[in-house]
Amino acid sequence: MLSNFLFFICILTSSFIFTAHSYNNKCLLHQEILLLQLKDELIFKPYRSTKLVRWKESVECCLWPGVECDASSYVVSLQLDGEAISGGIGNSSSLFKFKYLQKLNLAYNDISLTLPIPKGIGNLTYLTHLNLSESGFGGQVPFEISFLKRLVILDISNGYTLRLEHPNLEMLVQNLTELRKLYLDYVYISSLHERKNWGHIISSRLPNLTSLSMSNCNLCGPFPKSFRQLHSLSVLQLDYNDFSGVSLHDLVPKFPSLTTLTLSRCKMKGSIPSSIANLTKLIRVDLFFNFLTGSLPSTLFESFSDLVHLDLRHNSFFGNVPQSLFALPSLLELDLSYNHFNGTFQLDNFQSLPNLTLLSLSWNSLSVYTDNINSEYIWRSPIKCGNSEFM
Repeated sequence: MLSNFLFFICILTSSFIFTAHSYNNKCLLHQEILLLQLKDELIFKPYRSTKLVRWKESVECCLWPGVECDASSYVVSLQLDGEAISGGIGNSSSLFKFKYLQKLNLAYNDISLTLPIPKGIGNLTYLTHLNLSESGFGGQVPFEISFLKRLVILDISNGYTLRLEHPNLEMLVQNLTELRKLYLDYVYISSLHERKNWGHIISSRLPNLTSLSMSNCNLCGPFPKSFRQLHSLSVLQLDYNDFSGVSLHDLVPKFPSLTTLTLSRCKMKGSIPSSIANLTKLIRVDLFFNFLTGSLPSTLFESFSDLVHLDLRHNSFFGNVPQSLFALPSLLELDLSYNHFNGTFQLDNFQSLPNLTLLSLSWNSLSVYTDNINSEYIWRSPIKCGNSEFM
């Protein structure tokens, strides 16, 4: 009897799991109507679409590509990136009637640069993820984005013609206290005051950030002390800004969780501090096209076991190429070109880097010994040495 009872329970449990799974995929009629209305409203190229073009009534709408529903069959995620959507999205669009929508992705579309991000976006108060990167919107970033208090990730990067004027940067982020990842690359910040004080605005309003990307936003230094309190920061990308008064000695030691540090074309001067060795989680470092100088101590990179990409080109580093670079097991790309490195080293040292695919030593004063270099290694790793002398 006990075995029969247990068998019955197993059958009942399996049936429940199957029923619940089926229920999750079942579409609510009014949600399907909204989705079909949205499809009719959007202008897109069917031959480039892989999602919208497959929205058909013969299939449950919760199973349509790019659509995700919750347990109650309400649409909670719309992933419409790369759908060749053009034209604008009106403030009364069906898109803004999905009241429980949590994730919206319109990245990599072809919306006219003259058309703004619709103010109706403010109606989606359940949003936690908003990705409008390279979607094609232009003009002023709407104040209504600041209504989305649940946002965890906000990406409006690579806007080119997007600008923060009114609202300004502080108005935009003032209510977004849950934000963990912020991407504003190429968004024009018009206020000189905010260009100088962006660091204080970010750190005071968004203390729990883990990723910050503000490349080419017309920012300038120095970094405020409060900015260094972002101890959870793992990604910091600030390329193409003016940090001529900022020293890496002040900045680097303050972010122990950093995995990505990119400060290319930032007019930075000085040397790389030895304290960078404490950033043991670094995976990517881009410091090219600055005015950095000094030698790189042989032990500088010994702790970077996860480093994949290192780009120091177009600076004024001198001295020997550090021996510690030969012992980075994860290194894929190394570019030291256009510096003043000198001395000699054995090129076959780099054969100890099993994953290296790019090595550039161009335009230095190096004597490179190639006696024992394996031809298979050269085939695997393109080597550029410019005016370096081979022996």
